[in-house]
Amino acid sequence: MDNIAVHMRISGVTVSDDDVNSRRAAAISLATSWGREKSVSKIISRAEDVAKCLGGDGNPSPSLGGEIQGAVQKKSSSFLSAERPLEIGVCAGMAMVSIFGAKPGNLGWSISDVYATALWSALSYQPVLEAERRENLRREVLESARERVATSAEKARKRVDVPDPVAVDITIGEGNAPANNVNEAIAGTIEALRRNAALDREELDFLWWAQLSRSRLLKRQLSAVAEPLRIVTAGIEGAKMLRRLPCEVHREIVLRSLEENVQLDLSEMIAAIGEDRAVLGAAFVDGYVADHPTVFPLLHALATGEVNGPGATLKRHISEWGERALLEAGFARMMTQGAGRL
Repeated sequence: MDNIAVHMRISGVTVSDDDVNSRRAAAISLATSWGREKSVSKIISRAEDVAKCLGGDGNPSPSLGGEIQGAVQKKSSSFLSAERPLEIGVCAGMAMVSIFGAKPGNLGWSISDVYATALWSALSYQPVLEAERRENLRREVLESARERVATSAEKARKRVDVPDPVAVDITIGEGNAPANNVNEAIAGTIEALRRNAALDREELDFLWWAQLSRSRLLKRQLSAVAEPLRIVTAGIEGAKMLRRLPCEVHREIVLRSLEENVQLDLSEMIAAIGEDRAVLGAAFVDGYVADHPTVFPLLHALATGEVNGPGATLKRHISEWGERALLEAGFARMMTQGAGRL
C-alpha cells in the first residue's frame, strides 16, 4: 500500500489526500473480502480480471469495475469507475499486493498462494506497457506475486522436527471402563512423520524421473528430441512429480539439458512441437486450463492449437517456455488435486 499515492498519478488528474485515502481504504477492504474466498475457480477468475485490468488498455471488466466502485464509494461517494477506469487497476493491484503479504503456510496452497500464482502466470505473459506509470504498477504486482510464490514454494518443502510423543494417561472410569489419550499423545509425531515422508517421496520421484531422462508422454528419450519439444515436455512431466508448487531447483533440473536457448513466439513454439502437441495437451483439453486461458496460455495452446492474445507474438527464450510449462502444469495439477500430503 505504500506506493498507492504514486500509482494514483496514473490517471493523469489532480490527486487529493482524500482521493488517496479513499482508494487505500477500498484496497484494504477488497484485500480482506477477496482473502476470504474459498472457491478456486472464483479466485482464478478474479485474478484474470485483475491481470487484464493491469495490462492492455486498462479497462476493467464490468464485474471488477462495479465491485471496486462500490468499495471506493464507501469513502468517496462521487467516484465512478467509468470516469476513472485506471484507478480500478490501482485499487485492484494494491489489494493483491496486500493479500500477498500474508504469512505463508507450510502447505504452499493458501488463498494468497492461489492468487499469487495465477497473477504471476498471467502478468508475466503480458507484453510490457509503453505507459511508464502503468507499467510500474503492473511490474510491482508481478514481482510481488512472483516473490510470494517463490517464498511459499520453498517454505512448503521444509522438513519439520518430529516431536516426541507426549505422556500417555490411562484412567479407569465408572464400571472399570478404561480411557486413554493415546491418539492425542502421538498425533503430533505422526503428522510430522507423514509430512516429512511426503516431501521425501516427492523429492525421490522427481530425481528418479530426472535421472531416467525419458519422456513417459512421448515414450522416448528426451535427448532424442529437439530442444523446444524437450524442454516444454520436461516442464510438463516434471510438474506431475510435484506435490507443491515448483521452486528454483525444479526449474534448474527441467532446464539442465538446455543448449541453444533460441527465442520463439507461441506460434513458432507450437510449430516446433509439431504433431506431439496433441499428446502434450491431451490432459488439458477440459477443466481449469480450458476455462482460464489467460492464466494457462501455453497449456491452452497445446490443448487447442490456438495462439491468440497479445502475449502470443512476443519472442521468448526456450528456457522461459520451459519454466512456464513447469509453472502452468504444476498449478493446474494443484488446482485439481490440492497440496499433496501423503
